Parts: sequence; structure tokens; C-alpha cells
Amino acid sequence: MKKLLVAVIAVLIASPAFASIQNVKVSGDIQTTYVNRQDFSLGALNSPIDLTLGDSGSLGTPAGLKSQSLVAEQTRVRVDADLSDNISATVRLINERAWGTPTSVAGGDDVDLDLAYVTLREFLYSPLTLTVGRQEISFGNGFIIGGGPNNSTTGHFNGVAGDLTEIDSVDGVKAVLDYKPLTLTAFYYKEGQTVGSLRGLYSQDGANSDAYGLNANYQLGDAYNTVLEAYLFSRISGNAIAAQGPATGTVASGVSTSSADKGDTLYVPGLRASTNPIKGLNVQGELAWQLGNHSVSNETANQTTGAITTNGIQGSEHRDAFAAQALASYSLPVLEKYKPSVNAGFTYVSGDKNSYENYGTDSVKSAKVYGAWDQFDKNQNGGTIYNSIFPLSNLYIYTLGASAAPLQDVTTSFTWSDLFAASKLSDQNPLYLIQPNAETVVPVTSTKKDARALGNEFDINLGYAYTEDVSFGVSLGWFVPGSVFASENRSTASQAIADVRVVF
Repeated sequence: MKKLLVAVIAVLIASPAFASIQNVKVSGDIQTTYVNRQDFSLGALNSPIDLTLGDSGSLGTPAGLKSQSLVAEQTRVRVDADLSDNISATVRLINERAWGTPTSVAGGDDVDLDLAYVTLREFLYSPLTLTVGRQEISFGNGFIIGGGPNNSTTGHFNGVAGDLTEIDSVDGVKAVLDYKPLTLTAFYYKEGQTVGSLRGLYSQDGANSDAYGLNANYQLGDAYNTVLEAYLFSRISGNAIAAQGPATGTVASGVSTSSADKGDTLYVPGLRASTNPIKGLNVQGELAWQLGNHSVSNETANQTTGAITTNGIQGSEHRDAFAAQALASYSLPVLEKYKPSVNAGFTYVSGDKNSYENYGTDSVKSAKVYGAWDQFDKNQNGGTIYNSIFPLSNLYIYTLGASAAPLQDVTTSFTWSDLFAASKLSDQNPLYLIQPNAETVVPVTSTKKDARALGNEFDINLGYAYTEDVSFGVSLGWFVPGSVFASENRSTASQAIADVRVVF
């Protein structure tokens, strides 16, 4: 905290020396969160003998998150400075840590640069606004790009509770052309970069990844407040080969290794619409495709130690993945003082029927077409257990929910989610679980091949606005594994999260 305050004061003192400032605003927030999580690995057992499904050998030892209890603190301080009518600068610093984290451990007292950008309005052309620097870039409901993926992090919550991080910024540039009712947005940001790539050394492999995109938003101006969007996003990845086989515990379908995959390309065209056909009802729909090349490297797994070696051969297969989402929310015209509402959602992201065939001990194997949806930089379903353990790939997700305000300043909500595998699991398409405490992939070795029901989740949320600046929240969740899991892999995952948030 001391470092955070010193850094902010330094910014405020130094700024007048370099630019005339019309107005400066300092704001921020502090959130303290208690987290209790149990059995996020669903009792999965990690076998050192054979990681393919159907193995009748030793099931090994339990892997992943078994039991976790901690208090985390997240502190942010933001400075917004107006340099002129059309030029402004924003800096936000953040510290994320678990209570009791030693200062010698990364994240103990570290302060990170969360936002640092300059906004140029009417830049060269009156409808054009240019934003340059570390910023948040998000479109629609964050189905494709929302600053995520929000089930992983490389920040200081990595290895603790990666899905709870507040960091969702990227280093890039965004240009917005406002031709109301049409708004065009183009962007570029750096997705991944290695030291070898930055230094440009002959002796080091460099890996990098870049994201580009164009989004068109059109407001029809009708009585239903209809909004239509069309977009094309892309990710161009890497110039280095990296080990990426399932046995490493680092890759699952839908989880990209974008900064280290030579020749990996991803193109995502899509359409989105939102409308309000009757008072209180909002309906949204989104369709997207994924094209490009999915890189494949040939690897050999040591069946005793699980060690991976690669022969350096690089291949690729064509991407052909599809996603669809439909959302609806309705504010009920009854008991209006309690603000009752209901909501429903459907999400489909395609899977790959034979993803495991990409890896072998001979020449590069390829199914020719890779059908698994890549979750890219999505930001959805935050706070749920299933978002913490399943990548947004090879899934059907059905949700039903309701919310109300039974007392003044008190809100409650309940959500039921039902998950299914889009493509059947098999030896060629095994199931892996990501884990929020270490972000490793846990192979599930005892999965029923002919089943698709992954499980049901039940979430209860309670919020209390103590004042305009102080709020309390409680979230309880349970994930009950479905028929996909054999008895030894059917532990119910649960979590209890309580927080207090102060905004200033």
C-alpha cells in the first residue's frame, strides 16, 4: 500500500512539470474478499502411467484444488487528468495479494500498472477518437473479447485464485469513428511477447502474438432500441515451436498457447443483435465462427514420468469452429417495489472429436480440421465454479436465473446452470480441468465415454449497499458433476465468497 501511495503522489507532483492540466480526478477502490473453495478438481486423479481415457492401470494421486481458504485484498488507485478539451490521460495502479503473503513472494507488496493510456478526441478528424496505451478493450457481452480470458491470469493472483483478478487490460491502440448511429472501432493489442523476441537475439527463440479487430455497431433508432453489430477479430501467433501435448498438463481444447505456437492464426467473424421487444424485456443473440490454422507439434510422452520431448516438427490443421449465444432478461411487471426479474441463457461452443490425435510418437498427426472453439480473450460467467474449471470450449451451457430486492439496499439472485459436452469424450477427445489456484490442466482419467452431461451448478448471490460508497456481498456456489464422471471423479465442488468493497 505504501508503494501504491508513493507512486500516485509522484504522478501528481510530476505531471504539472510536463503538461498544463485543466482538471485532475483521483479515484479508486479497495476490496477485501474471503474465499473458501473445496474440490475444484472434482476428485480427479492424475495418473503417471497413461493419461488417455480407458486406462485400467494405476489412477495415481488426487490433483488440483482440494481445499482452499484465504483472504485476498485488491487495491486500485486511478488518476484522470484533462490536459485540454480533447486530450486526457489515465493512470491506474493496482495491488492484488492474499493476506499474509510474504514480501519476498511476487505480489506481496508489488504495485502493477493496470491502466496507462492517452485519449485524443477529434484527432485529425472530428468523429475520430484515438486511445493509445494500456487500456480495457471489450465488445458486446465479452463473448469473444472482454479483456480475458477471465479464468486465468499471469498476474499476482496466478497460483492463488486466478479467476478473481481485477486486471483485464491490454497494451494497444484503439480508434473509434463515431458516425451516429454507426460507430466503427478498430484496434490492435499485443497478446503475448517473450524476452527473446524483444531482444531480437539469434540465440533465442522469440515468440509473440498480436490481436487485431474491427467492430461495427449500428443503433437502429427504433422503438425497441435495437442494436446490431458485426465484427472481425483475429490473433496472429508466434514464431517459435513449444511443447504443447496433453501430458504436459498445459493444454486443453480451447485453451490457447498463442504466444508460442508457430504459424497459429485465428480469425473470428461474427454478428450480434440486442433488442427490447416489449417493456422490461431485453433479448440478445450472437453468432461467431473461427477460421485459420491451429498449430500442431509432434511430441513424445514418457509414460512413466510424463516428461515431454519434441522433435521440432511443426504442422497445422485448419480451424473450423462455431459458437452461438442467446440471452434474455425480463423485469416482471408485478411487485415492482421488489424489482423482480428473470433471465435465461444458452451458449454453444464447438468441440473437436479427435483432438488427442494431434500428438504422437511418429510423424505429425492431424485430423485435418480442428473444431474446438478457442476462448480467445472472453470475459463471461465470472464468479462461477464452471468458469474456473472448464475452458469455454466443447460446451453447451443452459442457464436460468431470478433476482429481486426484498429490502431496501438489498439484492438477491439465484442462477442454475446445466452443462453438456458438445462433442463426446473419448480416448481421442479427453477431458481436462483447469484450476484457479495453479492454472494447470488436470486430466480426468475416469470419464464415461458415452455420456455428455458435465454437471449442474447452483449459485446464490446476496448484496447489501451499506452506503453509496460501501457495499457487502456474499456468493455461494455448488457444482454437482454429471454422468460424464465416474464415481471416483464425482466430488461436488463448492465455494463461498464474501467481500466488502469501498469506492472513493
